[in-house]
Amino acid sequence: MTQTIDPIKLKAAAEHLEWVLKQYPDSEDVQGLLHSLAPLLESAKADGVREAVDSMKIPGAWNFGDGRYIPYNDPSVGAAYADFIDEMRGGLTEEDKQRIARMDAMRRAMTKGSPS
Repeated sequence: MTQTIDPIKLKAAAEHLEWVLKQYPDSEDVQGLLHSLAPLLESAKADGVREAVDSMKIPGAWNFGDGRYIPYNDPSVGAAYADFIDEMRGGLTEEDKQRIARMDAMRRAMTKGSPS
């Protein structure tokens, strides 16, 4: 089943990602990402994205694998980008949400079990 774009969530994710990227004006890497995403961000904010998009077709996808944006975590470029990608794909599926819930539960269990 193809996921459906929620234009309100997508617009919010696009605005947030744009804001986060603008918090790092001195980073060529981050500003390069902003520049490459600008047309897509504008389209998402203007309700111009109607169909889910394959995340690998969105600019910047390959750059996250090499850890390029790890230093930019307050606010987090990676988290904002991931949220935007999720919305471009049509949001999280129920399966995605269940997987995330299981992972969160495992993290909480590991944290409780570790010595302070």
